[in-house]
Amino acid sequence: MKIAILIEGESDIKPFTKVFHYSQENEFIFFDSIEVIKNKISRNLKLNINETLALFAASVCILLREEKTVTEIQEIISGLLLPHQVLIGVPELMRKLTFYVSLDELLECTVTVLHPIFKQYNLREKTKLPRK
Repeated sequence: MKIAILIEGESDIKPFTKVFHYSQENEFIFFDSIEVIKNKISRNLKLNINETLALFAASVCILLREEKTVTEIQEIISGLLLPHQVLIGVPELMRKLTFYVSLDELLECTVTVLHPIFKQYNLREKTKLPRK
């Protein structure tokens, strides 16, 4: 499994890339770390940029394996996190995320998500995280 994420923020922030690369034997370590991140969210702790990117990357993998369309993935990723769930500055760093995904040596896909963390939100509406 290899996921490269091109992160583009506000105009004064230089774009950068984060890569998650795991063999099938070690993939469980990646998804175990996602469980730690979900636990952090459930305790109302804020995520840093690396945790946020890992959560988005894992979610994209899970959704691709569930054979969701790119449009469905974009909608789900955009609803995963709210601004109050991440540290200050994270939403500004993530104006546009482009995921280059290579799964199971057969599936390759590119998914682009604009504004994955919305500024407007409804506290009563809860978004479920995709399950592994």
